[in-house]
Amino acid sequence: MRPSADERWLAHAARLALRGHGGVEPNPMVGCIIVHPDGRLVSWGAHTRCGGPHAEAVALARAGESARGCTAFVTLEPCAHHGRTPPCTDALIHAGISRVVYAEPDPSLLAGGGARALREAGVRVDQVECTPCSEVTAPFLLRHREGRPWVIAKWAQTLDGRTATRGGDSKWISSARSRAMVNRERARVDAVMVGIGTVFADDPNLLPRCSSRRRIPRRVIVDPALATPMDAQVVRTARDGAVEIAATRDAISSLTPHARDFWMSSGVRLTPLSDVSESAARSSMRGLTHGSLGGLLCDLHLRGVSTVLCEGGASLLGALFDEDLIDDAWCFAAPLAVADSAGSPVASGLGRIQMVESLRFELLDIRRRGVDAMLLWRRRQRGSTTGGDTRVAAGSRTS
Repeated sequence: MRPSADERWLAHAARLALRGHGGVEPNPMVGCIIVHPDGRLVSWGAHTRCGGPHAEAVALARAGESARGCTAFVTLEPCAHHGRTPPCTDALIHAGISRVVYAEPDPSLLAGGGARALREAGVRVDQVECTPCSEVTAPFLLRHREGRPWVIAKWAQTLDGRTATRGGDSKWISSARSRAMVNRERARVDAVMVGIGTVFADDPNLLPRCSSRRRIPRRVIVDPALATPMDAQVVRTARDGAVEIAATRDAISSLTPHARDFWMSSGVRLTPLSDVSESAARSSMRGLTHGSLGGLLCDLHLRGVSTVLCEGGASLLGALFDEDLIDDAWCFAAPLAVADSAGSPVASGLGRIQMVESLRFELLDIRRRGVDAMLLWRRRQRGSTTGGDTRVAAGSRTS
C-alpha cells in the first residue's frame, strides 16, 4: 500500500530529526515540516542541540508569516511545558498553524499533553502512524519507559562468523570505511563499553578518532575481577575523557592500599556492580551474576548516559544478549573466511536451548562500507514472536 501524503511528510521529518543525533540527548531527536494547504513545502526544522530551540520553533522561525494556515508535521507530539525553551504548542498556536500531524505521543508527564492543548486552542490535531518516526524516536521512548540507556552493539565478523582467529588476531577484519563509521558513532554517544577481554587483547583507548566530535564518550570497562592493567591505554588517557571500571564489590573491597591509592589518583572511577537476588544469580561473563549489567546500565542512565556503544568482546556481548539489553546491532561482515571452529564467535553467553527462545531482531538497513556489508538490526518489540513491529523504546522532551 502506498503511504499517504501525511506519512510521506512525517517520513521527511524523521530524516531531518537524525541531524540531532549526538547533540540533543537526553532529549529526543525531532524533526518538523511545515506544509502549505496547496501541498508546497514552506519550512523545516530539526532539534539539534540539547537546550537549543526545538524543531517546531526552528521551522516556524524559518517560515515567518508564511506559516499561518499551514500544517505542521512533527515526529513527536509537541511539548506543552516551559523548560529551557517555551512550549512548542504556544509557538504553533501563535504562528497560526491550522493543523498539526504527529507520529509518536510524548510519554512524559511533564512535557506531554501537547495534542490536548492544541485542540483546546482550536487547532486540528491528528496522530498518524509512521515507521520512520517510530524508529527515530525509539531511543528516547526506551529511556523513559525502562530507565536505562539505548544500547548499540557493534562487531566486525568474517563471513563464517568469527571475530578473531584462534590466536586472537582481529586486526583488521573490517575496512577503513567501516572503522571510520564506528569512530563517528563514538563521537556521538555518551559511553563506549567493552569487556576486560578486549582490554587484554587490543589495549584500546576507546576515544573517537575523528575531527568533528559532538561528545567525548565515557569509557566503561566491565571487569568483574578488577584485573585491568594499571598501564592500559584507557587508564593512561583518563584525563582525556571519563573512564570507569565496573567490578564486583568484593574485587573493589579487596584492593591493597597501594592499588586503592593508584585508582583514586588515576582519575578512573571504580563502579561496584549491583547486587542481584539469589533467584536471578545465574553466572555469565566470568562469574558476573545475571542482572548485573542491567543494574549498571540503570546506574549510568541516572548519571546522564543516554546512549551506549558496546564494542565487545564476545563475553560481554553474550552477557548483554543473555539479559536482553541490546537495542541496535551493527554487524560489519567482511569478505574474509577463517574456517576455524576455534576462532572467536560474536557472542559467548549462556545462550538459549530452543530456537523459539531466540531474541528476534528486524533488519532496518543494509549498506556497503568499502568491501564490507554493514547490517543494522533492531530488537523487535518485546513480547512479539511474529512479525515485525519495530521495537519502540525511550525518554522525554525536557530542554
